[in-house]
Amino acid sequence: MNQKILYAMLIVTLLLSACSTPAAPAAEAAPASDSAASGQTIKVGALYPLTGADAGWAGDPYIKSHQMAIDDINANGGIKCLNGAKLELVKGDTQGKAEAGNSEMERLVTKEGVVAVMGSALSGTTLPATQIAEKYQVPYIVPNALDGTITDQGLKYVFQTVSTLQRWGADDAQWAKDHGAKTAVITVPNFAFGKEVEDTWTKGIAAAGIELLDSFTYEGNAQDFTDTILKVKQDDPDVWFLLGNNTAPQLVKQAKEQGYYPKMGIITLGSGFSSTFFLNEAGVPQAEGIIVTSDFAPVSKLPVSDDFKKKFQDYTGQELGGTYNTTIASTWLLADALEKSCSTDPKKLAEVLRTTTFTDGKWKFQWPEVSFDEKGRLKQAASVIAQWQNGEQVAIWPENLAAAKEIWPVPQWDQRGEGAAPAAAAPAAETPANDPALESDYSKALLADAKTAVDTSGFKKDGPYLIASSSQDSSNGWGNTYNVTIDAYAKELKEQGVMKDLIVSVTNDANQQISDVENFIEQQPDAIVIEPVGRAASTAAIKRAVDAGIPVVLCANGIESSDFTTRVDVDFYEVAYRSGEGLAKMLGGKGNIVIFNGIAGVDSTETWQKAALDALSKYPDIKVIATEYAQWNIATAKQKMEALMAAHPQIDGVWAGGGEMALGAALAYQDANKEAPKFAMVNVPNGFLRLASEYKYQFVGSPDPPSMSKYCLQTAIDILQGKPVNKFISLRTLMQGADPYDQTDLQWYVPELNDDFIPPATVDSKYYIDGGFERK
Repeated sequence: MNQKILYAMLIVTLLLSACSTPAAPAAEAAPASDSAASGQTIKVGALYPLTGADAGWAGDPYIKSHQMAIDDINANGGIKCLNGAKLELVKGDTQGKAEAGNSEMERLVTKEGVVAVMGSALSGTTLPATQIAEKYQVPYIVPNALDGTITDQGLKYVFQTVSTLQRWGADDAQWAKDHGAKTAVITVPNFAFGKEVEDTWTKGIAAAGIELLDSFTYEGNAQDFTDTILKVKQDDPDVWFLLGNNTAPQLVKQAKEQGYYPKMGIITLGSGFSSTFFLNEAGVPQAEGIIVTSDFAPVSKLPVSDDFKKKFQDYTGQELGGTYNTTIASTWLLADALEKSCSTDPKKLAEVLRTTTFTDGKWKFQWPEVSFDEKGRLKQAASVIAQWQNGEQVAIWPENLAAAKEIWPVPQWDQRGEGAAPAAAAPAAETPANDPALESDYSKALLADAKTAVDTSGFKKDGPYLIASSSQDSSNGWGNTYNVTIDAYAKELKEQGVMKDLIVSVTNDANQQISDVENFIEQQPDAIVIEPVGRAASTAAIKRAVDAGIPVVLCANGIESSDFTTRVDVDFYEVAYRSGEGLAKMLGGKGNIVIFNGIAGVDSTETWQKAALDALSKYPDIKVIATEYAQWNIATAKQKMEALMAAHPQIDGVWAGGGEMALGAALAYQDANKEAPKFAMVNVPNGFLRLASEYKYQFVGSPDPPSMSKYCLQTAIDILQGKPVNKFISLRTLMQGADPYDQTDLQWYVPELNDDFIPPATVDSKYYIDGGFERK
């Protein structure tokens, strides 16, 4: 048979095959029914960093925002067009990484069968996940990732409901120009989002015709901003375009201390200067006048009721704003689209989103109506410029949303007298003189140290650095969280070439720690980070290290001497006083309570107990019926609580100087199948948060988080780099998750970590899992 005949037969065979066998699609989502039977649930995906460094702000609060809307939708009859089908939120964890985000997006679509996905807060994980959504033809609603590139792709299944970073930057600059600005300086922290904002502002400033005098970064984990402030002061701009993170309160307070404020004002965007954390830490007078750009302002002409704002804060632990607002609004919008399509087919749902103008819905507090352009970008997505006025973020632009007139230029610090600035009308912040939690000699000494600068110039040297660390051992959750965190951060610093190595010793024995410090001195490290396990016992050894020219950072405990370089910590007296006072108030000022302490003789143990007793002593009908030392150990506390329950039938409250012991006490009540009392504690373990959520415990917790060890190590680096520090550095100026909270705020719970872990996480969760905290 010749080649032509063979070739012809081959063609015929291929044609017959093609006709008889339909081609498989390139990618298929899990099959979705076009309708829903009565009682059926409709799965909706939520893709966020539930673990990792961004989980605290970009994970749980967004999940709660979605869930609040879903609870409301289900309580009001579900999707009525689909036989009252209820919505079910199915979570995916990006871990803050593109690869993990893509994998989770694929799982949600192909395995879980979701009709749509919402998320994922971080543009770096959202952008690549859009390609997965497009591949499987499943709607991806983006209510909180800001990069305009997400919808510049023009994908058919991507719907961005939040206004874009690029638009915010352009509006910032044009607003400044329209209000008289001629010169500007840009300053951003040195992380990825900072670079994105810097580029955005640079383009906006150029387009507006403002002269850019300088643009530079600062250390994202810095504690001293003297050089940054002096540099801006020398440039002398009309406007300082300043991006902040959780160090924003410290930055603005130091600007006030140095007497500097730009000629016209500070303009910022995002959450750094707009959060409740910023206002509480910086104080109302320091916040006044700062301009903040977002997609929403808590005070504006939008129809937002005070009742709704309160319900939102009670449910999520966050104020309405910070794109949490867009998140809950977008969830209600999705429900409306399901009603309109009357289908669970993702393609039909996407078509409705693409082609419909929605005119009414519970999202109305956010947008007057809803429709998407050809890129998938919400046409009505707002860019709102607000200003801190009298402790509130008030919309000042655009005119149709403005609830007040801007105060511009913002008065200089020394001009903020009566009638000169909005701060004059604000209520005065509490001072140590009228706050009993700060009246102790202990607290007053720390407040003085917090204002005392340390000259670090003599310690300045080139890296990489050899640093020694001494801390309690890992026999309890606090100690293990501390040790895993400092080891993980040291690893990161070594990879960056900043550190040579970390010499580690762990012990609960004060005499052994003295010996360990002596060994450190012989090894001549560049610095020592130490968690003193004896307030008195460790003093002499630490002094010998200082006398040897080694800077010493006290972390999480103090000593009976000023012979150290700096201390990074919370005010032990204050946190315990507030938890004791909180317990008394929960009990209505009367009842029987038991007290659990950690290790006798340790600074934290003795100071916490004294402070709690001082607070409780103001309530004469509160009776302390037992005091126990349980070594910060869950099992020990559980055993002691069981004995106390047998001896004292009526126990109304438990105060614990260490949340591990509160967890042990709670487990004793669960095992006995008895109703738990009210709890107060210093530190709130992951396991207690789990039980509090499941059994609706009432509690108040004042954190002394062990993951502070990251910031203690960073402080040692700062000292060796010659950066000035103060004698005492409040942990609340360095990290989130260090402020007191109660049962209405469970955002710090980390579901993939076990009960022993003490939140918040300050390094990637993988380190804690490898360190023994994996939930099994």
